[in-house]
Formats: sequence, structure tokens, C-alpha cells
Amino acid sequence: MSSSKLSPVQQTAADVLQLVRSAGAKLAEHWPTLLALTFAGFTAKLATVKLAVLASGIAWAAGVFVHAFAPAALLATILLMFRKMLPSRSWPTFTVVLVPFLLIYISTNHFDGYSVNPALEPQVTMDVAAASVLIGAILLRWLMPLWAAVNDQPWAAYVRMGLDICWMSLLALTIATHPLSRLIADLAEPVSWVFSTALMVIIVPVAWLAVGALATGVNPLETPDLVRRVGLPLTLATSLLIVVVQLIPLLLWQIERLILGARDPETFWLPLSGIFGAVNSAIGVFLLVCLVAAFVERSSGGQPGIGGQRGGAHDADGDGFGFGGRDEQDGHLIGV
Repeated sequence: MSSSKLSPVQQTAADVLQLVRSAGAKLAEHWPTLLALTFAGFTAKLATVKLAVLASGIAWAAGVFVHAFAPAALLATILLMFRKMLPSRSWPTFTVVLVPFLLIYISTNHFDGYSVNPALEPQVTMDVAAASVLIGAILLRWLMPLWAAVNDQPWAAYVRMGLDICWMSLLALTIATHPLSRLIADLAEPVSWVFSTALMVIIVPVAWLAVGALATGVNPLETPDLVRRVGLPLTLATSLLIVVVQLIPLLLWQIERLILGARDPETFWLPLSGIFGAVNSAIGVFLLVCLVAAFVERSSGGQPGIGGQRGGAHDADGDGFGFGGRDEQDGHLIGV
């Protein structure tokens, strides 16, 4: 049965199956490199947190400053994972990708779910020292363009990016743990399930798709075109798949508990919970990146994304489909 004769439900099911196959093919082709990058990213993130703990022993402000770079350490390797699977795209601006990634990072409890040593890894909250670091990073970033002797140096671009990472990450982390945020959460307790469901089912999946698109060089203003090319049904189905994959770390945790059996919480589970949490979440992120990469590739037109759209075998002249960025469907141009 040709795609033009499929019902909308059948077409969406076929598209989802093709998307999963594409993600599986990417996983099978690149899994050694992707798995190594995933664990390298979580190791870098945990190492940054540990370094922040050591720096906080000297001065709490120093620890806050170092801690702000933990999300960037993880995002850097995730960017490399996307580049491995989609190497032909242009490089993105790191801080642009950091914006949706911070939403994921905070919403999923820093991915690994547990501190390796809760007694030595206090959460960053908006105290005087943290506020001082945040304000200082913003002021330095704002003043740098006014100081030509510094701003024109070859290394100034890295300093500007570092300051942007610092204030953006610190702002996100402190807002999430600010007493006002907790007060609002307490007031919304009767309907908190609505917000948590919307966060995990809608906002986080959309943020993952945004990270994948931006990581491969898509202009932020062009991201709505991804949904248009792929279609809303497949986008919603991909978001649902992301929600399901996000549950894999929890499933692995339950399997590990079942295998290891009843153990003492203080002497056995507490020391291992951080390590297991990081490993399980690393596996979940590994699978998520493959799924999102398949979606981004689909949205770029590398695969047929609309019912009746022609595949590469039908492109007789080899010049791509459409004209002026427009898609072809059943031999006709689709209006933009």
C-alpha cells in the first residue's frame, strides 16, 4: 500500500516506526563512540562538582563559580554526540544550546538524580555569596565590550563565553532552589501534579528537540520549520517516545535493586546510589540523543517526512526536492 493511501493514523505509525529504526541504526553504527562520550560527559560533570566542593573549602563563592560550569561540561559532550551522527551541520553557538539544556538539566534533577556524597555536595542556593558571583559575572560580561584593550584580545571570546555560561547556569540553578520557588511550589501543592506532568510530558521533550536542532546548527528562528516539515503528529509521537525513554533510568534502578536484593541503606545503598544513578542516567541520555538525532535528520528532509513526499530514489536530477526550500508532494510543490 502506497503512503498516499494510508490513513493519518497508519501514516503516523509508519513514520514513528521509521524514526525508531533510524535511531536504532545510528545507535548500532556509532555506539562505541557515543557511549564513550556519554560516560565522559557524566564524568566531567561529576568531576566539576567535586572540584566545586574543593573550591568551596577555600571560599564558598569560588565553589559556586566552579559549580556553575557543571551543566556545560555535560552539554559539551552531548554536542559532540550530535556532531558524530550529523557531521555535515554547522557548529552552533554554545550558549544558545545551553538555554534549553539548562531547562532539562534542572527539571530532571541534574540527570544523575543523586549526589555521590550528599554530605559534601550542598545544593547551590541564592545566598549572598552566590548572588555576588552572579552579579559579578553579569557585570564583567557587560563591561568587557567597553574595555577595548581586553575585548579585542584573541582569548576574549572564550572569557565572554565562560562568563555567559556562569551567569546563565547560576541563574537557572538558583531560581530552581530559591525560597520563593519553594513557596510557590507549596502554594500549588493541590494541583502540583498538573505542573509536573506538563513539565515532564511537554516542556522537557520540547527542550530535548530544541537542543538537538540547535546542536546541529539550526537557526533558532527556523526551529518551527522542523515541526512543519516533519508534521505535528510525528512531533507529538517523538515527544511521547522521549517521555518513555526518560523512564529507563528508573527502570534500571529497580532492576538493580531486584538483582542485588535487600541491603543496608546506610552502608550499601547510599554510597552506591550516586554511581548507579549517574550510570543509569548516562544510558538514558545515550538513547535520547540517538532518538533526537533521528528526528532532526528527518526534519531536515533527509528522509520523507510528509505523506506522499518523494524519497531520494525519486530525485532523478539529484538537485534535492522542492524549489526555494519548499517540499514536494506527489509531484507538486507544497506552499510555504
